[in-house]
Amino acid sequence: MSSQTLNKKTVLMLFHNDIRVHDNETLITAAQLASSHEDGTLILVYVSFLAASLTKSNWGPAYCFDEMGFARQQFLQESLIDLNQSLARLGNRLLYLKPDNHPKELDTFKQLCQLIEAQQVTDICISATADYAQNQAYDVLQDKYPKVRWHVLSTATLFNQLPTDDLPKSFTQFRKKVETDNNLLEAEDDLVTFQTPNKLPPLPQALNSNNYALSIKIADKSIQLDSNFVGGEGQAVAHLNAYFESDAPSSYKITRNALDTWTHSTKFSAWLANGSLSVKTLLNRLRHYERDTIANESTYWIWFELLWREYFYWYANIHQQKLFLFQGIGAYKPSTQYHKKRLQQWQNGETAYPIVNACMKQLKATGYMSNRGRQLVASCLIHELGVDWRYGATHFEQYLIDYDVASNWGNWQYLAGVGADPRGCRQFNLDKQTQQYDPQGDFINKWQGSKATK
Repeated sequence: MSSQTLNKKTVLMLFHNDIRVHDNETLITAAQLASSHEDGTLILVYVSFLAASLTKSNWGPAYCFDEMGFARQQFLQESLIDLNQSLARLGNRLLYLKPDNHPKELDTFKQLCQLIEAQQVTDICISATADYAQNQAYDVLQDKYPKVRWHVLSTATLFNQLPTDDLPKSFTQFRKKVETDNNLLEAEDDLVTFQTPNKLPPLPQALNSNNYALSIKIADKSIQLDSNFVGGEGQAVAHLNAYFESDAPSSYKITRNALDTWTHSTKFSAWLANGSLSVKTLLNRLRHYERDTIANESTYWIWFELLWREYFYWYANIHQQKLFLFQGIGAYKPSTQYHKKRLQQWQNGETAYPIVNACMKQLKATGYMSNRGRQLVASCLIHELGVDWRYGATHFEQYLIDYDVASNWGNWQYLAGVGADPRGCRQFNLDKQTQQYDPQGDFINKWQGSKATK
């Protein structure tokens, strides 16, 4: 083997929860590593279904949750197309490893291993994630290729490490501790320190051909859905600018429980979930709004919600596979169980509760559901229908365009009484909630929720 081969630097970056070029330390690090050698090359990859979904294995009857809902698929594709265009402007491009055959996880994992071996990858860069299944896949790769150097960067959270000595048992304790010991809202310096690179190292020459088996072109969107959400960093930045150039942040706490109005909640969650938008970029913009426009209870509440997101990230990071256990992080199992008919009625919006039906139909059509709606449909599934909460969490995983493993499963545990809520399970009076949040029935009528099966 020649000295040139020995000194070859081939860096692989695996995109996951960081689908952007701005404020992305993982991309910066990968580019710097590749540029440190004269002939260094950089491979940028997104792997669909890289990790086997451990959330749905070894429990319950076989029930098909394998396919993403159309809206979530489209949002992801739009995000990847946008990323690919940004990378192309910087002199590289995205390789999208997509399964052709079942089993999906093995198919894409095998493709990735072939890529690592064929290109003699020397370094792998990833962003830290709380996704237990994704981390399991990374562990397998590290065991399989012990000579490859791994670089793990923090790009998805406000804090690079848990900001408390240990994770408090409740969010309130976490929030108070963070707000006492940290000054993210008061600091004058910008949080965003990692800018977009001017140029990226090239792909290995063997990957430049469109005929290369592992280079799969991202298809254009083919499904048009009734949704204001469009994937990609460009759209995320456009929404960020539009939101903070409006009066909406100053009234957020008052309007946030609206079921179906675009401007009444921030709507950042989908872009945050896949990393098209950096949470530090968002907080930075919030701080500027508070300094330049107004700081009030509503703007504080945006920070409050970002802290909830942060709490669930570290909650999932610490509890790992317990995030998917029937009893959650506790010792006692709930009294709910699998009931196929009731589950299908809930999924299809055919329950005896019109507001639940409307929310479920909205989810299937658009991939979106308000935070208030999510609480109501979860309460219905668990308390009114008596169904195992994990089926609800998995259905959300299938359809939500803003699916985030930590927030989704952490919130379901919270509502089922097997998670971080010190008060136990939460049950909502659905009639009272309907009168409060849809008194004229506009939302129910729009989504045909009243067509219910008693």
